[in-house]
Amino acid sequence: MEDIQSEPDLEMGQLDATGEQNLSKFFEEVKVIKIDMEEITNLLIDLHDLNEESRSTHSAKILKGIRDRINSDMVTILQKAKKIKSRLGSIDQSNVANRRLSKAYKEGSPVDRTRVSVTNGLRVKLRDMMHDFQALREKILKDHKEGLKRRRGKEKEFEGKAELVKENQARHEALKEIQRSLTELHQVFLDMAILVETQGDEINDIEENVACAKIHISGGTDGLYYANQMKKRGSNWGCWIGVFMLILMGILVSTLAS
Repeated sequence: MEDIQSEPDLEMGQLDATGEQNLSKFFEEVKVIKIDMEEITNLLIDLHDLNEESRSTHSAKILKGIRDRINSDMVTILQKAKKIKSRLGSIDQSNVANRRLSKAYKEGSPVDRTRVSVTNGLRVKLRDMMHDFQALREKILKDHKEGLKRRRGKEKEFEGKAELVKENQARHEALKEIQRSLTELHQVFLDMAILVETQGDEINDIEENVACAKIHISGGTDGLYYANQMKKRGSNWGCWIGVFMLILMGILVSTLAS
């Protein structure tokens, strides 16, 4: 939790007891997501080790056991990835709803900045985790296909060797199951990637809107200043015209009197 909370800690000095209480439940939700992320990271490491082990084994029985463990890991990753996606969406909704609870939690407040900062930190970690999965997915598929290709060549060379044929069949079945599981898991991560990128676009849109608002406000301020200056100039010109008319009328009266 320290890495995600380090930046928001700068805000904590500005929070009162109510603000800290408001964030306590939020951090509980974040902690659950963090635990799931760490477990997925550990499972990805285990998948990598199992893949390396599968490349060196020549026993169909051992290979089947490795395949079952790989599938078990991927099922667990799939379940946890779906939970993370759901919880991250809930946190987004909670952040928006929290702004309406009190003026103290409005957009840009210390509480809101803390929630947004931590949520974005989760997204960065999630994005890194998805990149790790994608790299591992490509490596597993590549290794299994290359291994199957090499063993098919050996099968032709040692035609009729039952154990080798059995091993190749086991590898082929393992590859099909692993591909199916990886494809399903990949789709979930793609959905999560869209969630991350969409939120990033929204953040960019907010920044652009704020910048535009500043321009409009600045432009409006300049316009008001210009209008006030013109108004002052108009008033000054009115005074001078009035004085000029009085002088002119005085001259005319003097001329007529003479």
